[in-house]
Amino acid sequence: MMILTGKKFILLLLYTPTSDDKVNIPISGRTRLMKMGFLFKEELKSDFEKDKTFEELALPEYFAWKYGPFSGELLNDLEFLVNQSYIKSTSGGMPIDATIAEAEFGEYDYWVEDIDEFRSREYEEESFELTEEKGVPEAQKIWKILSENQKKIISEFKKVLNQASLNRILEYVYKKYRKDGYIDRSLIRERYLA
Repeated sequence: MMILTGKKFILLLLYTPTSDDKVNIPISGRTRLMKMGFLFKEELKSDFEKDKTFEELALPEYFAWKYGPFSGELLNDLEFLVNQSYIKSTSGGMPIDATIAEAEFGEYDYWVEDIDEFRSREYEEESFELTEEKGVPEAQKIWKILSENQKKIISEFKKVLNQASLNRILEYVYKKYRKDGYIDRSLIRERYLA
């Protein structure tokens, strides 16, 4: 049996079809990916592991940070997968809301040594998808292990969160998890709790 690690979860999430069996639908932005990982762990993990297709779900840990629930592990896993050519990262050329851009910067803040250099570049929303050479074949191996119920759970999850605006996702996370301490250190909590 396989352990579903953070890296494998990211590959699986990117591979997951949302309709018509079209796989490898991109996910836009590190903040969206971060909150998707958090919400999956908090809200779907227990239902997902009921089918016992994995030995263990060893998903990244999250803690309160400047823009809500954050996982350095997830960002490290994502960067590893990009650097090893399992995932390609592209700029969509679409500028985003200033608060969302600040949240994207904040996701990096913990993790990037020279944040001033990062901030000096013009911000465009980044999009992530699997590479055909390495990413898709590796993700297919994980997808084949899933039960039909697990496929349904993760497909519906990705469809809803890929279609929702990032502001809507952040509002949901901030309101639902404010009592759990995940937004205690957030610099933008007032915007989403008003």
